Amino acid sequence: MAVVLADRVASISYEIRDIVSRARKVEATGKKVHWFNIGDPNQFGFAPPKHVTDAVIEALRTPKYSAYCPSEGDPELRAAIAKIEGVATEYVTIHSGLSEGIDFLFQALVNPGENVLLPSPSYPLYNTKLRVSGGTDNYYLTDENFIPVADDIRKKINRKTKAIVAINPNNPTGANYPRAILKEIADIAGEHKLPIIADEIYDRMTLDDKCATNMRTLTGELPLISGNGISKNFIYPGSRVGYLALHGEGMNGLRDALVKLCNQRLSVNWEMQRGALAAYTLPAHHLAKVRSELRARRDVICKGLNEIPNVSCVKPEAAFYSFPKIETEKFKNDREFAYSLLEETGVLVVPGSAFSPVLPGKFFRLVFLAPPQELEEAIGKIESFVRKRC
Repeated sequence: MAVVLADRVASISYEIRDIVSRARKVEATGKKVHWFNIGDPNQFGFAPPKHVTDAVIEALRTPKYSAYCPSEGDPELRAAIAKIEGVATEYVTIHSGLSEGIDFLFQALVNPGENVLLPSPSYPLYNTKLRVSGGTDNYYLTDENFIPVADDIRKKINRKTKAIVAINPNNPTGANYPRAILKEIADIAGEHKLPIIADEIYDRMTLDDKCATNMRTLTGELPLISGNGISKNFIYPGSRVGYLALHGEGMNGLRDALVKLCNQRLSVNWEMQRGALAAYTLPAHHLAKVRSELRARRDVICKGLNEIPNVSCVKPEAAFYSFPKIETEKFKNDREFAYSLLEETGVLVVPGSAFSPVLPGKFFRLVFLAPPQELEEAIGKIESFVRKRC
């Protein structure tokens, strides 16, 4: 007799990792696989700053930090983040990665049948968490450079819309939104009395001279939930330490709901939170070198992809993702393209449709964390594949 599953399981999809099983089968044949699917810098020679790992090691030696931490997070860490965000400490909660924060937010905010506005394309965890919570996705368009289209946000708002999500800098595209566009989003949210969920997990990882604009500088007393963590900016995805900071008026109910949800899962690893405290209170000298190395990799990818017939790539301004477009009818969709590319060449990318079901064309996401020589090797394989198949 088969165990009967809950209906919500059918809504869970995360192709960034789901595609790995296909890659393992390809690898088992002896073919070299280029793992360009997951944004994990530590798999490619990057490492957290020493002062962060030193703080974790010191905490491991201190018996206090092997106990349960207060559910809403280490008090010193919350106070440090509150200072950065410009809110009272009571409006900061620490989570097992920003992923858990997103999960808790949707549990707290969304009733069955309600929707949240997501950028197209969007980090797929939002779609999955939303559907598991009983909500529905409601995608707003971005332009050819993956910048949100404000008029489309206005059009997509309806009586069941609960929030607007802005992911900046953006995963999966590497776009860095202009301040003017973020101000428009804030104005629209204010007009419709909707909270903004600002995912700013890559805010210190811009690749050129233009810094990222934090939404908190634009919203005043409007309801804003800022999300961040140390997985990307501090090259420590395995730490699983993220946070939510609540800004503006009318946040007491949401704060209490988040604390309840934190209480029912007990606590986040305390030792890792001490590492996060070091990250947020000591200078981030590592960033200049990381940005320089990522910039070189970005330039290799952009140049190489844009020289391939039927492929074009908008230059990413932040993070370590590219989101190229495939202009061909030889593949019925981008999944067929990505799966065929993997099986024939060993280059593992993620189909663009995994990031939005309403994309105007075929895309794929390629993570450019690998060393430049491996990226060049993979670009050569992609070019040969495209020339052969298209």
